[in-house]
Amino acid sequence: MPPKRIRPFDVVLFGASGFTGTLVAHHLAEHGGRLRWAVAGRDAAKLDALVAELPIADPMHRPAVLVADALRREDMARLAGEARVICSTAGPFARYGSELVAACAAAGTDYCDITGEVHWVREMIDAHHETARQTGARLVHCCGFDSIPSDLGTWALQQEMIARHGVPATAVTAYYEQLKGAVSGGTVASMLAFAEAARADRSLARRVAAPYTLNPDPAYRGADRGDVRAIAYDRTRKVFTMPFIMANTNARVVRRSHALAGFPWGADFTYTEVASSPGTARGLVRAVTATGGLAAAVLVASSPRLRQLVQRRIPKPGEGPSKEARDAGAFRVRLTGSRGEARVEYVVSDNADPGYGSTSKMLGQATLCLAFDPLPSEGGCLTPSVAMGAALLSRLRKVGLRFAPAD
Repeated sequence: MPPKRIRPFDVVLFGASGFTGTLVAHHLAEHGGRLRWAVAGRDAAKLDALVAELPIADPMHRPAVLVADALRREDMARLAGEARVICSTAGPFARYGSELVAACAAAGTDYCDITGEVHWVREMIDAHHETARQTGARLVHCCGFDSIPSDLGTWALQQEMIARHGVPATAVTAYYEQLKGAVSGGTVASMLAFAEAARADRSLARRVAAPYTLNPDPAYRGADRGDVRAIAYDRTRKVFTMPFIMANTNARVVRRSHALAGFPWGADFTYTEVASSPGTARGLVRAVTATGGLAAAVLVASSPRLRQLVQRRIPKPGEGPSKEARDAGAFRVRLTGSRGEARVEYVVSDNADPGYGSTSKMLGQATLCLAFDPLPSEGGCLTPSVAMGAALLSRLRKVGLRFAPAD
């Protein structure tokens, strides 16, 4: 494969004609500047239509179109050999992502995606981390709403904690206190694909639920014992807390970051992630309703008959919320870090649909960060904060995300 510095493209966006891929393509068109890039996928006609609608005045900076099948090893090797960075939105990743990650690891090509599929990320770590270390490929999963707010937010909180108190927090809790957005067909397809895999392999759910399953050593035993599974009242913040659907992914990414960095926050560091609602009667009703809905979703996903009924009524892959719905979305997570009496609160938020409007910013900027920023990180299966840290934080602030100490 040719060295990265002389490859024809800075970036190849794979899965570009899908719902999220289209949003990322528009973000790259708006923010990529003189980017040398290509859009890739199976359907040339859809890709041509996408390129025609991109807001790029100079034809010299329009992306090329590359036709490639995710399941064809030779196609993925070709893409990896032609780009400095591959950005993928082609999920479910456990079904369509493995050949591309393998190709990037072998070619020394940086890679990022938006998966939240913990079991698949573990497979990629086991299969390709050492190869990527040798070739210098930075393989960065979970570069969307799964899991940048939690992962980069915790890293940023710790920098603030050290600046203020001279020591890192030994305990961080993330309270997802606002979440307004819609679901696309691709997200639902990923959830149902995991349910099918877990039904075929009963041990899969147990492995994914283990708190340190993404650590370099998945058998590592730290102070964390598992995700929140019940409603509780938080007397410190005077809110109700409840299980958060994305904690299973986010918490494990945060813990992998800590391990990859060499446990700088201490062997007793703990990370907890919850959804929260006001500590009022109305807030309790909201907590009960949300927790009941989450339980129902788990029940549906675990039952083949119920899955078939629901699949007729939910968005199909390639479908998603309208622009109006995306623009009306928002999220806010408040992270609290403490060590004894020392305490810091930090907020990560955005005024955009978290899973699509905001995710397209996060993935787009992660892609540009890998392509152009002088990063100190080396190769391997990394996390957003370990791979990109301060550089990505700066980029995300410039496109409207808030990462800041709480007022």
